[in-house]
Amino acid sequence: MLSGHKESSTRTAVIAGAVDTFITLGALLAAQSAVLLADFLKTGLEFIAVLLAWMAMRRLARGAGEAYDYGIGKLENLSSLIVAALMALVFLVITVNAVRGLMSPSHVGGIGVAISLVAQVVFGSINAWLWRRSRLAAQAEESPLMASQAKLFFTKLFGNVFIFGSLSLSLALADQAWSVYIDPIASLVIAGSILASAVGVFSSSVYDLLDGTLEEKDKLDIMRELVLHFERYDVLYGVRSRRSGNRVFIDIHVGYAAERRIGDVEHDIAAIRTGVMRHFKNASVTVVLGPQQRAASVAAPPIRPQQSL
Repeated sequence: MLSGHKESSTRTAVIAGAVDTFITLGALLAAQSAVLLADFLKTGLEFIAVLLAWMAMRRLARGAGEAYDYGIGKLENLSSLIVAALMALVFLVITVNAVRGLMSPSHVGGIGVAISLVAQVVFGSINAWLWRRSRLAAQAEESPLMASQAKLFFTKLFGNVFIFGSLSLSLALADQAWSVYIDPIASLVIAGSILASAVGVFSSSVYDLLDGTLEEKDKLDIMRELVLHFERYDVLYGVRSRRSGNRVFIDIHVGYAAERRIGDVEHDIAAIRTGVMRHFKNASVTVVLGPQQRAASVAAPPIRPQQSL
């Protein structure tokens, strides 16, 4: 159900982004304002970022088959990196326009400003709703894609508020000579927030793209569960674990006496898997019969709790 909400939120964002881009283009053509030019470019790039996220979401929903069981989750991280790159590009565009506005300041005006003011209110409300929904989905599923989307929508909301405020102040204080600097200064503040968000998304996504071992706390949690369930196996050969993207893969190698009934073994294996799974939100836990060196091992029955993907 959460995955459906995740794709639904992104699809809504794509539609809203397309409409927002069209409206900001109309405002730009009507006003010929440097600030509205920055707003149009920012909105257009944000629309591309959300579109890429939606395409990745659809690809993940279809799955990739057994051939990509370990790597399909990284598509979310790659999409997040593209979002971060686009946010960095937005930062450069807004900064260049702000510097140009500081060097050659001018008052804003025209019907395009009125169109933009209305658009900031409407799409600010939409972005606030999408930000909240994406943030909840990211927390529930530990999805880097939805986390980057939440940051993007917050940035869009922040931009809506600042652009609305700067345009309003420019119009209200048009008789003041210094008011021509309101828009470029506000644009620089927006650019700074976008850069901070892009750095955060980039750093977290690059880290998740790298495969690595689990943290010591996670390893201790696994061993603690094995100690609590020590009566459910006769021999513990070892544990192998690794993190790939935002997923965790754990293989537990155990042994049983030959006289044990297969039904009892299956019950014990299920209890071990359930105990270990409760420490992870996005993990694949396999209990394997036999040592790690065995070429052909017998895996546990395909028990799939809600936490696993």
